[in-house]
Amino acid sequence: MKKIILLSITLIYSITSSFAQTSWINYEFTVSPDKQEAFIGALNTFMTSETGKTLPMAFLTENTLGKQEECTHHVSFICEDPDQAGKLLDPTNWENGDYQKMGEAMTTLGTLPRRSFSGMPIVQSSQKPNNGFQMIYAMNVPFSSQMDVATAFGEVVEKIQPLLDENNMELSLHQHIGGDDRNVTHWALESHKDYASMLKAQQKLMQSPEFGKMFSAMGAGNVTNPLTIGRTILMVWNAPTPK
Repeated sequence: MKKIILLSITLIYSITSSFAQTSWINYEFTVSPDKQEAFIGALNTFMTSETGKTLPMAFLTENTLGKQEECTHHVSFICEDPDQAGKLLDPTNWENGDYQKMGEAMTTLGTLPRRSFSGMPIVQSSQKPNNGFQMIYAMNVPFSSQMDVATAFGEVVEKIQPLLDENNMELSLHQHIGGDDRNVTHWALESHKDYASMLKAQQKLMQSPEFGKMFSAMGAGNVTNPLTIGRTILMVWNAPTPK
């Protein structure tokens, strides 16, 4: 299994920065250490099946920061078009033998998803390959402030793009669509090579006057941050072919 993970991590380097996502669907799991290898194996068996190969690009991530008793792993599908997302949620999928085998394996392990939800990017910096660590900030933005916050976030990303490039970092804001029970309206995501790179980039970002303006806009809009997690990419399936 360790060999599978190492081989899959190398696929991160093949993800082209021109990959265009229109939406995503995320599944949360709680997996005890003694079941992790079997859990990853069941996912890999499904994603490398004939059915799995037809699905959108997917990431398996492990939470390295956050409430481990609530969630230890995510499986995130990154969709290029609405039809891909629709296919993932088609109830007739469970008539398919590959889906049934995965469901049986997850039921036996006791690792069925605890929560699932979807969203879509509304602001994105230039995308970078080679990044395997993400910081994700859940946000509750009052409806009356959502346009102002999105505008401020977009302006900041545009102005600090050279700084993001210098640190091989991605920064994006995502609109929550549905399926979560934590009163989250948006997700802000940072992508870095690793945790050490994240800390170094944060020091520079916090010194940026543009970043300060974004925080001011969020404060004026009564934005709250109920949840923050850090996660590491373990596996990638169906990565696009580099151009």
